[in-house]
Amino acid sequence: MKNDFLPGRKPVYEFISASPEQVDLVLVKKPVSKEFNRILDKCRQHNIKYRLSSAQEMDRIFKGHNGILARLKTIKSADADMIRLKSSTSLFPVVLALDQVQDAGNLGALCRTMTAFGGMGIITPKDRSAHPGAGAMKASAGAMTRIDLAQVTNLARTLDDYRDNGLWIYGAVAREGTSCFEMEFNFPAVLVLGGEEKGIRPNVLKRCHEQIHIPMPGGFESLNVAQAGAVILGQMLRMTTVAGI
Repeated sequence: MKNDFLPGRKPVYEFISASPEQVDLVLVKKPVSKEFNRILDKCRQHNIKYRLSSAQEMDRIFKGHNGILARLKTIKSADADMIRLKSSTSLFPVVLALDQVQDAGNLGALCRTMTAFGGMGIITPKDRSAHPGAGAMKASAGAMTRIDLAQVTNLARTLDDYRDNGLWIYGAVAREGTSCFEMEFNFPAVLVLGGEEKGIRPNVLKRCHEQIHIPMPGGFESLNVAQAGAVILGQMLRMTTVAGI
């Protein structure tokens, strides 16, 4: 994600607070609004360069900037093997696998949920997956720099490796398998969420030990992937807390 831009007052402030070393430059629309003073103070505190810019210049860079843009440095892909190794000692021993989730907002929201819960990392295929750029970064409110994100060539093969090393893999599906509220999860675990249109691909789903679903007593067809992930991850967190893992 080289020289990508993060827009918006709150996302920029939270990102600088969490990961100032990842910010290359901050652009602020002139004349400067008082609401940006806290951000400029943070820039001075961390020796981050900032520049006053015209609305026209900022519009050319990123539509919908809301008066402020942070230019981000490259965020490197983490190593999937390292995520697996760290998962066994994590307070929340869960890795999230996203099978061709293509909406950047969903990726960012799931990064934020995993970071809040203390998960060790997220793995995605390199192809047909959301780009971890400004849209995802904004949705994550800076959490993307606080969690390991690995982009792998072959997700099915990576899950095989995780299985061989003792991780239990759960695939979230629409109506099949066991209710996530009744499942006795084994840890460390991998939760696989499928893409927005087609769900988990068959070749990936067959790597899962168990299929789970979220009951929908209200009759609604489904939740979006970020909402579904938050529900299931919350249930997994509850079980780790009860078990004292």
